Amino acid sequence: MRALIKLFFLLILLSLLAVLAIAWFALSDAPLVAKPAQLSHQDIARARNILRQNDPRNIPPGTHHIIEISAKDLNLAADYLLQQLARGSAKLTLTTDRLHVQTSLHIPRVPWRNVVNVDSTIQTRDGHPEITALRLGALNIPDRLANLAARQLFDYLNARARLDDDSDPIRQLQLLPERLRLTYRWDPALLDKARDTLMSGSDLQALRAYHDLLVDLQARGVGTRGSVLDLLKPMFATALERSRERDPIEENTALLTVLGTWAGRQNIGRLVPGSARRPRYFRLKIQRRTDFGQHFLTSAALAARGDSALSDAIGLFKEISDTDYGSGFSFTDIAADRAGTRFGELATRSQNDALRLQQRMAAGVMEGDIMPPARDLPENMNSEEFKQRFGYVGSPAYRQLMDEIERRINTCSLYQN
Repeated sequence: MRALIKLFFLLILLSLLAVLAIAWFALSDAPLVAKPAQLSHQDIARARNILRQNDPRNIPPGTHHIIEISAKDLNLAADYLLQQLARGSAKLTLTTDRLHVQTSLHIPRVPWRNVVNVDSTIQTRDGHPEITALRLGALNIPDRLANLAARQLFDYLNARARLDDDSDPIRQLQLLPERLRLTYRWDPALLDKARDTLMSGSDLQALRAYHDLLVDLQARGVGTRGSVLDLLKPMFATALERSRERDPIEENTALLTVLGTWAGRQNIGRLVPGSARRPRYFRLKIQRRTDFGQHFLTSAALAARGDSALSDAIGLFKEISDTDYGSGFSFTDIAADRAGTRFGELATRSQNDALRLQQRMAAGVMEGDIMPPARDLPENMNSEEFKQRFGYVGSPAYRQLMDEIERRINTCSLYQN
C-alpha cells in the first residue's frame, strides 16, 4: 500500500513537472509581433463600408455571395481584435493558397515569461483551410494534432448552433496574394440559430420573470420616465429575493439581458416569445439624458453575458460611424458604455459580488455611484473635428481622454474595492 501511495505522488509530481516544462517552452519573454497597428479614422471608415456593402440582410436567401478582404484590412481587424481581447498584436501575410499568421498575446498578472507567441501557417485544400505549421513559443505542434483540435472546436461550435455540414454557410475559402476571398451561402435562419445558441445557457424562466416584472412595474408607473435608478432599485430588490434559492449571477445576467434588450430597442419578443404584454418605449435617463441610459444598460447586458470586449467595440464603432452619418463622435457616450460595462462585470464577477450589487442597488444608490459626470466631455464631433483634436483612435490624446474616463469611473463608490 505504501508503495502505491509513493507511486501515486510520484505520478502527480511528474505531471506537474511536465505541465511546468510545457508552460516554460510555450511562453516567451518578448513578443513575436512587437508593435500593434494604429487604427486610423480612415481605417475604421473603410471597415464600416465593407460591412455595409456586404450586409447579409440585403442578400436574397439561399444565394451565394463573395466577399474579398485585403491583407491590410485583415491585419487591422485581427490586430484590433487582439488589442481589445488580450493586449495582443497580430501580423498576417497572404500569398497564393497560404496564410501566415503571427500573434503575440500578453498574459496579465504574470511577472515573467508572460507572452504567448503563436506562429502558424494555413493553406487551402479544395477550398477549405488546413493548418500546415503551428509553433507555440518554442514548441512545435504536430500538424495532425493541430488540425484535430481545430476540427473538434469546429464540431463543437456546430453542435452548439445545431448546424450540420450541409448548412455550413462557408462554401469556399481562397487565399490570394494580398487578399482573401470568401464564398458563403446566406440563410437568414442562421441568425435565429446563433441567437438561440447564445441564449441556450440562460435561465429562460428568469428572463420571462424579469420581463414580466418590468411590464408590471410600468403598469404601476415605475420605469416609464425619470431616472434609470427608479427602475433598477425594485428590479434588483426582486433579484435579491430570488437569489435566496437561485444563483445570483444567473439572476443578474437575466435581469440585465432583459433591460439591455429593451433599452437598445431590440425585438424583445425574440428574447421572451409568446407574451401578450410588452414593456413601453424606453425613455429612462442617466444625468437627464436618455442616450446615457441606453448606452449604460446595453453595455451592462453585454458585459454580464461575458462580452465586455464586444461591448467596448460596439460602443466605439457606433461613435466612429456617427462622425459622418449620425450625431458625431461623443466621448460622453463612450463614458456611459464603459460605466455600463463595469456595472455588468461587477454584477456577474462572482457570487459575492453579485449579491453585494443586489444589496446596494436594492437599498438605493445615487446616479454618481454607477456613472461619473460625463456631460463635460467632448461630443458631437464630425470626422474633421475629431481628426484635428485627437488624430486617430488610439493616439496619445485619445488615450489620455480614455484614461480620464476610466479614472472618473474608478471614483464611483460601486466600483471601489
